[in-house]
Amino acid sequence: MNKVIITLTKERGMCKMNNKNILHTIANRHKNIDPKTYHNANQLLRIYSDVVWNNVEAYTDVIRECNETYGLPNYKGLEILAEIGEEEKAIELKERLMNVAENKIIIEAIERALLHVKDYKHNGEVYYDIIYKNFFVKYKYTEDDLLDELKMSRSTYYRKRKEAIHLFGVSLWGFIIPKVLKSFDARYNGTEMILI
Repeated sequence: MNKVIITLTKERGMCKMNNKNILHTIANRHKNIDPKTYHNANQLLRIYSDVVWNNVEAYTDVIRECNETYGLPNYKGLEILAEIGEEEKAIELKERLMNVAENKIIIEAIERALLHVKDYKHNGEVYYDIIYKNFFVKYKYTEDDLLDELKMSRSTYYRKRKEAIHLFGVSLWGFIIPKVLKSFDARYNGTEMILI
């Protein structure tokens, strides 16, 4: 990361750059949108609401199973299951809860990346609105409603949408995920976690 900052600093002729300037420089480095970053960010955003819904359902299923089958009000009773000879079931439920927790970390990283985009000083609020209203709302807007809501022409909307999704990808994989991984390294020294 330091090499990137030094390179970007030299390119811009600046002594210091804050995160917002770095983000702007990376996103506009070649005045082109990196197709891979755009594609991956777009695909991730398209499945976001399904992942959130499935994660909530998975958590609810584990809690329901603990309650209905074993009379345990929450997942904290997994130790009790192990003590009464249901160790395999306790391990299975624990693994399911770990999957939910890992998904929650990824979901939170995505939400942090969206907020990072919102703080971006060059159209950040507009980019945030475009992404939020396309991918984060419960009930999807029609294209015409979205254009009215954003007060944009169709061509401007699609140009800004592409920029917003690219910036989201740069923010997620360039800033947020490295911070998440760094915090895990500090917290769980030697433990490996993979974020895809």
